[in-house]
Amino acid sequence: VRLGLKEKLVIVHSDLGEMEWEPMKPFIEANSFGRPVHVVEPDMDFFELCRKYDRLPSGMARFCTSELKTRPITNWLREYCKERGITKAVNAIGIRAEESPSRAKKSPLSRSKASLKRDYQLDVTEWFPIFDYKLEDVKEEVAAAQQELHQIYSEGFSRLSCVFCVFGRINEHKMAAEKRPELFKKMVELERDLGK
Repeated sequence: VRLGLKEKLVIVHSDLGEMEWEPMKPFIEANSFGRPVHVVEPDMDFFELCRKYDRLPSGMARFCTSELKTRPITNWLREYCKERGITKAVNAIGIRAEESPSRAKKSPLSRSKASLKRDYQLDVTEWFPIFDYKLEDVKEEVAAAQQELHQIYSEGFSRLSCVFCVFGRINEHKMAAEKRPELFKKMVELERDLGK
């Protein structure tokens, strides 16, 4: 936006259903510089996915991210670009190195797996524009853009992700259980059903 490329900005969100704190599209729209927000849905919800793999996600097996976010967004991106004859794109993702040890090992700029050479040429660069930011840097950036942080941050949560994210802190899971008791009950039932 600062570089005058607002009209090239395409915003896409993968809807996580009941694992989101709230329907996110209105929040994203309020912070999207007036650009349309495209919403995709994964083939399965979190609970179906865990039953498919007969386990819960973990730091070593984050199938939830690939199945619920990465794959649906990548598929949408490929189709969007193909329909418009776009051959180069930058996929900007708001992840930070300090969020997890595995994220810290990533490169903030790389060729994306979304790049494709089958029926058409698509070259996608994956970029993490806030990779080196601290949380305070993010807050300053949001304020400078006249946007708002999601309310979950002011309630003591360190990240806006699934309500019961595998990377959530124990105290955050306790708070989430109080805020979303029906979802907590469903998570407990899932753990019992899977025996894990």
